[in-house]
Amino acid sequence: MLNITKTNVIKFTPKTTAHIPLDICYRNNVIDEVKSNKFLGMHIDNHMNWKNHVDQIHPKLSAACFSIRNLVHTLNQDILHMVYFANSHSVLQYGIIFWGNSANAHLVFKLQKE
Repeated sequence: MLNITKTNVIKFTPKTTAHIPLDICYRNNVIDEVKSNKFLGMHIDNHMNWKNHVDQIHPKLSAACFSIRNLVHTLNQDILHMVYFANSHSVLQYGIIFWGNSANAHLVFKLQKE
């Protein structure tokens, strides 16, 4: 009996190129083509536009902004800085070299300024 496991692969293509599906089988492993995948905590899609990643971190940053807005009247500045760096800054900085110049990054940076 064959032991078949499934693996995913992303084929990076520009938006203007017609999609040609991949059919790959290697050593009894079926490799499926997916449009997006999470790799090392970053959401990558087949067009490398980082929209999926920005959509995933936006709610995390919104929740962090909400908590800071609620704590601003009860905690001192040092504690608020710790809350910011623990909840917002770490999410923003992770992988920013890749997604920071994307067209959707302005949505995240607007949240940071609130």
